[in-house]
Amino acid sequence: MPTEHDSRAAEVPGPERGRSGPSALRRWTETLVVALLVVTFGATTVGIEGSSMQPSLHDGDRALVPRYETWLGRFGADTWTRGDVIYFRAPGDAPRSIVERLTGGPFLIKRVVARGGDVVELRAGRLVVNGVVAPEGYLGTSPLGTMDMAPTRVPERHIFVLGDNRAPLGSRDSRAFGAVPSTSVGGRAAWVVWPPLRRDGSGGYVWNVGPVAAH
Repeated sequence: MPTEHDSRAAEVPGPERGRSGPSALRRWTETLVVALLVVTFGATTVGIEGSSMQPSLHDGDRALVPRYETWLGRFGADTWTRGDVIYFRAPGDAPRSIVERLTGGPFLIKRVVARGGDVVELRAGRLVVNGVVAPEGYLGTSPLGTMDMAPTRVPERHIFVLGDNRAPLGSRDSRAFGAVPSTSVGGRAAWVVWPPLRRDGSGGYVWNVGPVAAH
């Protein structure tokens, strides 16, 4: 992750210029520690694979994740709200590779539609929370499907997630694996930061960088 450097601080007086050894090792170690702190407590990015979050997120997008929100959640703060797009480890999913074991994956990315204590259901594809049809402007003109789901109460300290792609088989989400423990959340996708442009389906391009819609 690129960082800004003060050129004056980076300069080394004559006798030390180009010297390797302990001082070089110390600078390398300091850089590594700063980078780890930024990734751990500042921000990181996640890549999007698949079409389950269209039209909000597209295959190949990369989204910025503020890490401080993750730590607030792990320390007990009521962090995740309806409309947030979060990535998490689904209940019952086990790591399938060495990379997933190291990163805590596999991860899915979906939208929070209900929280602990809420009663959530689907009526002919429409999301209903606590008896009220929920506005979902982030879906745009995408088809809602026709699925019904019986009213389900979300356990405390859990969240109910859906993909934005509501077409049949468009998303594997809480309809399949149930509510997700809040402690399983890795973070919130706040901004799309890459690629800057994407195809709009008619042969042209549209600007792709911006906040992930929450309403």
